[in-house]
Amino acid sequence: MALLRRGGRRESNIWPGFVDAMTALLLVLMFVLTIFLVVQSVLRETITTQDSELDSLTSQIASLADALGLERQRSEDLAAEVTQLGTDLTAAQSEGERQASLIATLTSTLAARESDLQAATARVTSFEAQVATLLADRDKARGE
Repeated sequence: MALLRRGGRRESNIWPGFVDAMTALLLVLMFVLTIFLVVQSVLRETITTQDSELDSLTSQIASLADALGLERQRSEDLAAEVTQLGTDLTAAQSEGERQASLIATLTSTLAARESDLQAATARVTSFEAQVATLLADRDKARGE
């Protein structure tokens, strides 16, 4: 009967095939997981680098915005100063025109006074000549 059992039934053991298939699936799974881990590591490094660059650019933008704000304030201050200087210039020009008018008035007054002085000097000279003539006539009349 021992021969019958052995010879009549051919039992094939399928477990080694399952083990080989499971091992192959496990190796493929490990390979895929390894690839995913490498890709995840590379992507994490890329994202970290991009985050640091983004932070750097954000700080640069903030500093440029501050600088722009300061320049705008400076520009507004300079515009106000230009306006004030324009107002001062207009006031100085009107004052200059007023003083030029005053100078012209004083010059004409001075010319009139000088002509009056010359006329008075001429009258004084005429009076002196008359006095000298009268004194000469008196001396002549006494001498006669």
